[in-house]
Amino acid sequence: MPDPQTPSLLNLFSPEWSADPYGVYAYYRELREASPVYYDEWMRTWVVLGYDEISRLSKDERLSGARIGSFHEQLPSEVRAEIEPLANALSDMMLFNEPPRHTRLRRLVKPGLTPRLVREMRPAIEKLADELLDRAEERGGMDVVHDFSEPLTRGVIARLAGVPEKAGHLLENWPGLLHEFFTQSRAEIGRITELRTAFEEDAEGRRNGTAQDLFTQMIAEQLQYGDYSDDEIFANFLLLIDAGQATTTHLIGNAVLALAHHPDQAELLRQRPDLGVQAAHELLRYDSSVQFTTRVALTALEAGGHRIPEGDSVTLVLGSGNRDPLHYAEPDRLDITRRAADHLSFGHGIHYCLGASLAVAEIDVALRRLLERTGLRQVDTRPQWMDSINFRMLKRLPVTFERVH
Repeated sequence: MPDPQTPSLLNLFSPEWSADPYGVYAYYRELREASPVYYDEWMRTWVVLGYDEISRLSKDERLSGARIGSFHEQLPSEVRAEIEPLANALSDMMLFNEPPRHTRLRRLVKPGLTPRLVREMRPAIEKLADELLDRAEERGGMDVVHDFSEPLTRGVIARLAGVPEKAGHLLENWPGLLHEFFTQSRAEIGRITELRTAFEEDAEGRRNGTAQDLFTQMIAEQLQYGDYSDDEIFANFLLLIDAGQATTTHLIGNAVLALAHHPDQAELLRQRPDLGVQAAHELLRYDSSVQFTTRVALTALEAGGHRIPEGDSVTLVLGSGNRDPLHYAEPDRLDITRRAADHLSFGHGIHYCLGASLAVAEIDVALRRLLERTGLRQVDTRPQWMDSINFRMLKRLPVTFERVH
């Protein structure tokens, strides 16, 4: 750990971070006010903290998100071999590629993730949310993460990605694959291998368009005209699961926690469900489950008055940009009437999250159903967070509630 007086994102591992889930933003503010762009000696990366710079650099073609291969190559040979299946899957995802390959991979899935698809899926999301709350009401409470947000997003993504029913258990407690990779974890290799086996059983139907699942329908047209490998198709199937489940699970968990801490906003949303989508964006701004994203400089560039050399790492701190007072008035205040759809939590530029509208719909449905049916009370006043400075993900969030009607 660096000295607390030394600017570094690693200081977020301090006890204050786990004791106070909102204390991180005070540290972001300290760093941002000292220098909105600085070189973090401990993490060996340029850190960008201001909204405008993050937004600009997110669209800068001189920065690349294709960083999986270089990291993998630097690992010891034994570790490199053991996590190679994970590295290969990540390397074929659109998220970790740049044009022209990124454009080609994005084209595989984008035509299927339409507003119409989200509208058509909404009744199924509502039905599943009600079923989960029915069970919770019988018990008088629940763990928001394990009893509500995780099974909700798992059910939605299983349908969207066309996960075979017999492989549904492989989606339970889905981790963030990027976190697994950068921590050099071997824990999920078996899960990915099993999921690939199940996925390949319907490969022919996927190729000829006879399979009936939504994922096949999403990619059918592109498969007719584009030359996509089986590895690329599977990798972006995994990306749908990874982004659509782990990330959204914890976006909902963080949103519920924020509303538990702000009962006035919870009551306003209960009375004004028409604010649901707007509230979802504000809650995404307020406490995103993904705090950083990292790029590599393909050539030298300037940011915040600093020259960033070619080959250097650049970390865009989305959580800090979302709390930048130069962009948002009173940024540390939760206000569901705020127009915050320009938040950074889904990224900007060509890497803007393709599933953003579906995630917003899931958050809207989850909160609407929860608030219209229950009065919420947080049981554990010191919730436990996963041990990460990049991912803001609750381990658990126990609540009790009573029917409001």
